[in-house]
Amino acid sequence: MSLGGDFYALSDQQLEDLLDGALGLAFLYNELEEQPRECYAGAEQAWYELTQILGAIMSDYSEHTDAIPEMSQYTWADDVPKLAEQLACVDEAHIESSYKGDEMETDLATLKVYIQEVVSLYQRAAKNGDAVLFRVT
Repeated sequence: MSLGGDFYALSDQQLEDLLDGALGLAFLYNELEEQPRECYAGAEQAWYELTQILGAIMSDYSEHTDAIPEMSQYTWADDVPKLAEQLACVDEAHIESSYKGDEMETDLATLKVYIQEVVSLYQRAAKNGDAVLFRVT
């Protein structure tokens, strides 16, 4: 199983450069002068749970790619505000009804905190006009 999953707020141009190979993975590891605006790695061990609960909402606004290893999904800046709005509507009832304790390693209370942090990242990205990349490593 993968080690974790991180969310990156970045410009559309940076995302495009990652997708076409003009910008290497060193960009995501802060090894270049150019860096993403923000990286949220606080819930990296709960990536599976996040995808199980938020995945259906995110899929309407996101695309998958193999161009950025390992498993990556991205949302262009134009779609981030719409996705942020939808994510902000995720309430406790939805989280609780989607939570499958026998399949998930993160406890429900912690997962609720992680979901709020992911929603906040998308809201900041929308405010800043950023795209968002979710990458599982």
